Amino acid sequence: MPDVSSDATRCAVVCNPTKVSDGFRALVTERTEAVGWAPPLWLETSEDDPGRGMTREALAAGVDVVLAAGGDGTIRVVADAMAGSGTTMAVIPAGTGNLLARNLDLPLEEAGALEVALAGRTRAIDLVALAVDGGPEEHFAVMAGVGVDATIMDEVDPALKKKVGPAAYFVAAGKALGRLPIPMEVSVDGGRRHRRRAMTCLIGNVGKLPGGLVLMPDAQADDGRLDVYVASPLRVSHWLKLALRVITRRGQRDDQVDSWQGGRVELTLRRAEAYQLDGDVVGEGRRLVAEVRRGALTVCVP
Repeated sequence: MPDVSSDATRCAVVCNPTKVSDGFRALVTERTEAVGWAPPLWLETSEDDPGRGMTREALAAGVDVVLAAGGDGTIRVVADAMAGSGTTMAVIPAGTGNLLARNLDLPLEEAGALEVALAGRTRAIDLVALAVDGGPEEHFAVMAGVGVDATIMDEVDPALKKKVGPAAYFVAAGKALGRLPIPMEVSVDGGRRHRRRAMTCLIGNVGKLPGGLVLMPDAQADDGRLDVYVASPLRVSHWLKLALRVITRRGQRDDQVDSWQGGRVELTLRRAEAYQLDGDVVGEGRRLVAEVRRGALTVCVP
């Protein structure tokens, strides 16, 4: 093994072992050694801790870069723990959606994403701090929301999903329809309270979805603004216009979609509903307050 100077770059790898490939650890060891970095600090997430404690341990160790390797949940938790730290985060996507990686135009395979991390080019991006029912803030990097997506995910029976696979989502969708639409009030930057009966309300830091779809065309990861998307389709024609809006990235007349931008959004629901952060349902709440944190995270980019 070559000599490594005491001031060599050192990274920590916060890794979901159930998501990464069998050869990922060897790949990281080989590539960091090849560029003269110090041996990495390896920290695996667990069922009890999806990465928050591991990220804090990495920051306490004074590493230069934290490699977050896993699905969207792992990436979000690491980003939350790193908010405002000044330490660089590298995204190694190993999930299904890989939402943040897609929005930052990162390679979606381990080797390519690792090369981006080793190259050292960085960008400061925003995070969004979300407080639910007056509780502590939690940051997300992509989107948070309530409505059809969160409701379906909340209704999925894990045992049924394990037994029949994706078909479990169709069963969940049937249950979810009884809980929709959701009566809500939306206020941006303390302005007018917009009352809607919505199928979905999303608060976005970025706007790209899997499959090349862009839900919020104006959303940028570093523009210091939130994007709010509320869809309240009442008829089949509205659903068709909504789909056309997503495909063309342009609003359609009478498509029953509202979109706003600002620094802070307050969402008040008539009853407690499931909400999702970056694709994972994490709880229920009636009042969600989101506020942008400009430049809160430094990430490696191509």
